[in-house]
Amino acid sequence: MDKAFSTVVAQLSFDYNMPLSFLLDNENHFSIYKPQEGRRRFDDNPDIFLKMAVFNGKIVATGKEEAIEAIKGIIGKRKGDWIFDDGSLSKIIMMLSTYNRRLEMIHPFFVKSHKSFVDKGDLSYRIIEKDEIEKYRDNDDFSEAFAFDENAPDEIGVAIMEKGEIVSMAGASSDSMLMWQIGVNTKPKYRGKGYGKMAVDILSDRVIDRGHLPFYGTSFSHISSMNVALSSSFRPMWTELISD
Repeated sequence: MDKAFSTVVAQLSFDYNMPLSFLLDNENHFSIYKPQEGRRRFDDNPDIFLKMAVFNGKIVATGKEEAIEAIKGIIGKRKGDWIFDDGSLSKIIMMLSTYNRRLEMIHPFFVKSHKSFVDKGDLSYRIIEKDEIEKYRDNDDFSEAFAFDENAPDEIGVAIMEKGEIVSMAGASSDSMLMWQIGVNTKPKYRGKGYGKMAVDILSDRVIDRGHLPFYGTSFSHISSMNVALSSSFRPMWTELISD
């Protein structure tokens, strides 16, 4: 078991209120949600109705008792690999609607455990330390780099510079004690030049140096964002569905 995989196993055990063994066996597992110390705290919702992850070929889910009983009936012993393509997703959406709930997100998540060689070419970069981050709060150019979530504080950023202008920026938030989440923006006229990849490469190396596993979440429809993750040597690790 490599370090990234074992870290994600530990993290999901906190997030889904389950022993480590439940993440490692071949069965689907379900729990009634109770917030655990050590869980990921970005956009933290103590009133989760349903949260479900596809990880290691299987499904784990947590939430309110009525949601868990319903999701057991929909999923049963189905494996996770095709769960969003076999009609189950539409059944989940219909189930949520009966409780006046809706599907809020389905995101793939990527992790990176090894540092990268970064070819900066003629570009320069600047490390943005925690005490500097506040000044970017209202900067719409970099709204994905820093989340300004008090439950998952922004810790560090990297600005890629061209002729003195910040053209791309990545930021990392301490979503948990184990894992820090990476976000990145590149100004529109500078996209397609690899600046986002460079920012993510440099920042993820700094996160690793600080003893945390960098992870990266995005939308299934955001192909360019997924390409940044993949080109920066992140690898897909799990998919997560969350209701409102």
